[in-house]
Amino acid sequence: MKKSSLYAAAVLLAIIAVAAYSCKKINAINNQNVIETPFSLYFCDTSGTLFLTNDGKKISPVIFPPDGKPCRALITSGNNILWAKDSLYFSTNEGTNFNHSYDSLYWKPDTAINGVAINLNQSMLINIPSWGNRVYASSRASSMLDGSTLYPSYLGLVYSDQNGAIGTWHFENSYDTTHVGILPVKMYSFTQLANGYLCGLAFENKRLPAPGAYNLRYARNFYKPAKDDRWLETTANPDNSGSVYSGNPSGTPLPPHGTVMTDSSFFTLGHYNNRLIAIDNRGKYGAWYSDDYGANWAQYTGLPNRPLRCISAPFEEVCLIGTDSAGLYIYNTNTHVWQQNNSGLASNLVVRNIAFKQNIFKNGTIQKYIYLATNKGIFQSTDGGVNWIMTIAGNYTALY
Repeated sequence: MKKSSLYAAAVLLAIIAVAAYSCKKINAINNQNVIETPFSLYFCDTSGTLFLTNDGKKISPVIFPPDGKPCRALITSGNNILWAKDSLYFSTNEGTNFNHSYDSLYWKPDTAINGVAINLNQSMLINIPSWGNRVYASSRASSMLDGSTLYPSYLGLVYSDQNGAIGTWHFENSYDTTHVGILPVKMYSFTQLANGYLCGLAFENKRLPAPGAYNLRYARNFYKPAKDDRWLETTANPDNSGSVYSGNPSGTPLPPHGTVMTDSSFFTLGHYNNRLIAIDNRGKYGAWYSDDYGANWAQYTGLPNRPLRCISAPFEEVCLIGTDSAGLYIYNTNTHVWQQNNSGLASNLVVRNIAFKQNIFKNGTIQKYIYLATNKGIFQSTDGGVNWIMTIAGNYTALY
């Protein structure tokens, strides 16, 4: 009995020793503080400079020097960085060098709609890891030479299955002819819902204010469930004529769908779980939501009468909207109303972009971060967007 007891005690001490040692490296670094999968956060300022930080606080050496060209969107795909300025550029070596990727993006950098400049549209690019890192981009090209065949653009978007590398872009014209109305359209904003459905927003191609123009008063809603599926349209037809839209005469479309040519919106897409959300970057019509992929829209309340610049649903746990000069708004899931978040933020802040990252430590702990690109600096939240601190001063436009 004594020998058994001594043996058991020895085994127990060995287990404790091994457990204690496993929490420590030889160099005395605690595994609870060792990051196994660190993040990289790329961000741009108003001069066209590209920066990198690996902790959200300290800036690494400048990746790309200022060139005076405004940043319109910034994403990563695989090991590539994709950066939309006057054209789309890509880097395969963490920003050391950038090359042309695609030169026919929709919207010029200096485009203005009724006097409101549209210099940033983060949702004009989207990378979809679950689809093999397929990248979609909004295209202004009307045709593309693919090999020896000239293809027209019906949907106004291009895709790459090689992380946006030059020469790998193709028009996507695969659509369900029974669920898509009159073409062509210009799809210019994308978001992927939590269920994997890709949703796109396009400009209507009829009732044009000028020949060859796209009407900003009529938004067209499309979606595709999976990578190899065809695009379907859900857009409602407000006048029930069937001449403009297809298949949904009883739905509720996005505003304004009026008759005055100067009455236009500039909606871009976001989401919260499986709810599709559209925000008006011009600030006239606020934010709207749809639970049926854009067939019917209803308006949110609680947002200011200001341009809404960005929307994001970090980790699908919270939904945030950044405004032009009215700060940050957070969605209250209990009251279903948007409310301003002033904890650590100025109420007149210009919030241009939202990103989220996480660190996974060797002991399995996950630390989640949310970041804002604003006219005052980079702000960080570690509690789901409730409280914020400024970690990097400056005037920033995009981050990813």
